[in-house]
Formats: sequence, structure tokens, C-alpha cells
Amino acid sequence: MVGEAAHAEAALIARENPQLDVGLHVVVCRGHSILSPERLCGLVDAQRAFASNPVMAGLRYFFDRRLISALRDECRAQIEAHLRLVGYLNHINGHLNFHAHPVLCEILAGLAAEFKVPYLRLTREPLSITLRLSRWSLGRKLTESLIFCLLSARMRRVLARYGLRSNDWVFGLHQSGMLTESYLLGLIPRLRPGVSELYFHPAADVGEIPPSPEAQREVELLTSARLKQALSANGILLTTYGRLASGADPTPNPR
Repeated sequence: MVGEAAHAEAALIARENPQLDVGLHVVVCRGHSILSPERLCGLVDAQRAFASNPVMAGLRYFFDRRLISALRDECRAQIEAHLRLVGYLNHINGHLNFHAHPVLCEILAGLAAEFKVPYLRLTREPLSITLRLSRWSLGRKLTESLIFCLLSARMRRVLARYGLRSNDWVFGLHQSGMLTESYLLGLIPRLRPGVSELYFHPAADVGEIPPSPEAQREVELLTSARLKQALSANGILLTTYGRLASGADPTPNPR
């Protein structure tokens, strides 16, 4: 998130750990812009803050076509900032998955082709799998699934038109904030062939403002010996978008 306060420190860590293959998390809601308010035609307030309500922001971006140019300029600025800070860019996604929004998807696909960014995240999660593992927040899961199925179908067509690639599946979106080791141990054998992105928001407590307990729990999950063993036992190949783009790892058949 290149417009946020810790971007320089985050970029330094990314450069020191290139094996992580850090992508760009484009922000157009609940975050801050790179460009000044004067250049963005009312898209942000005087403190460069975007709107905080994703539903209202999404509707505004869709119906107010005067904002398209400002959105494109800001997305371009964020890509350029990422490249200056990190030095490479192999994949793009959006904060709150706004990259799947019809207007933002078209903008980002065009910019990805221009900047030769090979991958955009496809936010498509098989609802049947997550419901077998957990019925938590059933209404939200059903609503999210309908929205993202429709958006992903359109996004696949847009990516094909621009010659871009994507993951095949996302897992964990519908369970966001409530991931557990048992959920993931049940998920791993059910992963489908192709490229799957697991959806986490981990954050460690490093002695300043403590992150949420959920975020700290996800750090423990990502370092769990049992999960590592389950990945190996099920033949899951861990990779990055950079390795996939370079052809270092095969795709799409392995899990």
C-alpha cells in the first residue's frame, strides 16, 4: 500500500527479502492516495484520504464517469511508486478487492499490460468448499460469492483481452478473519488443480500498536509445522507470481 505511512519501511523489507515477491495492493478506498487532492478532482479529501464506505465508493466509481481519468492517474502513480520502491512488480490486487470493480479492472488491466505486469488476482473462491469446512457467517458468504462470481467472470474476459494471467482460485476470502488450523488442514486436501492463492492478513506484534488477535493468529498459521506437513503430504507446490511468470514453476496443473 504505497500511499500509507509505513511504505518506505515495508519496501526496505521487501528489497531485503526478494523471495517474497511483494505485489502492489492498489488502494482506492479506506486508504490514502499518492497524488494530491488537487489532481484527483474530489476523489480524496484534503488529507488524501479516500472514502471509507466501499459500497458507496464502488457505486460512485461506476456511475460518475468523470472520475475515470483521476482513478487511472492514481493507479498509474501507485504502480510507478511501487516500482521505484521495490524494483519489480509481478502481480496486482486491490485493497478490499477493488481491482475486480468493473471500472478499476479495466483501468488496471490496461496499466498492467503497459507496465508488463503479468498477473492480476482473480477473486474466485468455490463456495461449496468453504461451506463444507465452516458455515460461519453464511449470509455474508453467499452474498460475497454471488458478487465475486459475477465480477470474476467479467474480469477473466478483460484479462484475456489484454493478454494477462491470473491465479485460478482464491481460498480464505469467505473465511477472512476466522481462519483456524483445522480449517486450513481441511482445505489443503481440497485444493483444486491450478494456481490457488491463500487469503491471509497476518501481522506480528513487534511492540508498537498491537495488531488484532486474528492477524497475530494468522502469523502462527503461516508458520505451523502441521500445515507445512499437510502441504507436502498433498503434493502442494509453494510458489510466487514471479516464479510462475518466469516459467520456473509449472502451471496450471499442479496444486
